[in-house]
Amino acid sequence: MNENKSKGISNWLKRRKRIIIGIVTIILIISMILYVDFTSFIQKIVIIGPFGLLAFIIIYTLAFILRAYKLKLTFKGISQEISYSTSYFSIGASFFINGVIPGKVGDVAKIFIIKDQEKIGLGESTAGIAVERILDLILLFVISCFALIFLYLSNIGEAGSKEVLGLSIQFYLIIGAVLIIGILILIILLLYKTETVIKLIGKISPKIAYYIGRFVINFKRGIKELKKNKKILIYIILLGVPVWIIDAFIIVIFFYALGFQLNILILILAVILSFLSQAFPITPGGWFFSENIGAVFISLFYPFLGYNNILTIFIIDHLIRQVYVLFFGGYSIFRFNFSLKEINDMKE
Repeated sequence: MNENKSKGISNWLKRRKRIIIGIVTIILIISMILYVDFTSFIQKIVIIGPFGLLAFIIIYTLAFILRAYKLKLTFKGISQEISYSTSYFSIGASFFINGVIPGKVGDVAKIFIIKDQEKIGLGESTAGIAVERILDLILLFVISCFALIFLYLSNIGEAGSKEVLGLSIQFYLIIGAVLIIGILILIILLLYKTETVIKLIGKISPKIAYYIGRFVINFKRGIKELKKNKKILIYIILLGVPVWIIDAFIIVIFFYALGFQLNILILILAVILSFLSQAFPITPGGWFFSENIGAVFISLFYPFLGYNNILTIFIIDHLIRQVYVLFFGGYSIFRFNFSLKEINDMKE
């Protein structure tokens, strides 16, 4: 009887896991805001003001415009023509869904939106998104690695004389670079030794192994086609760099608007590291984890600012992005007449 009761509880939790994760995420967000002091949080938003918000809207919109063009190029590289509007608004829908549901489900939605709107095969649509996401992930790791090594070699400001827990900043930078290189090597192994890596993952979680395996297979299929269009592949990679830099630059606006004129490279790298955490989200949109990762990194260089101050700005950054995506992504979903209920069928 106890065994049946345990199974019943387990099934109940599985059916409601998204609701539970959503509630936990809301609690974490509220806890963070209360931790950093709600009054200070509101004051900082007021200081950023309409001009800061306008600058944010312009830069974030530019990032989406470039990102959509990059996605269109990616499909062109695998011999599939899609309209710019489909590319642009499918990204909006994807960001919206990723912001409210954990597990990067928005990317799955984007696959089906492009398939339905452009009347292309599911395999071709999946291959295009797989190429886009994996190239983005590799690019983020490469940018992070080079930035960490650059900071280590250049000895920016007084970083060389600072210590955290008895260890120099350079120690943390080189450890971070080694970790990122290690993860990058694992991704490369996954691409070149797929079966071996998938078998290892399968011992931990067969379901995750299955989804990763399918995604990598479609990536290989897409990249094989893209290699025939090397010029487009180079354009996609080159375009990816400004897309992520522009996206990350938003944090610079908020810090400078609040009177914290910190090193721009450190600020951008902090946001890129938070983006990396969102690539493997536990909570919708990577809430709680992404803000703290960015805040911890900045705190290594500027401990005198106070962790609360830094974390508050990262929360504001994420919150304003989420509001933007709520309107842009909400309209995108309405435009495609897309229902969130379709996601369960997609995953199957």
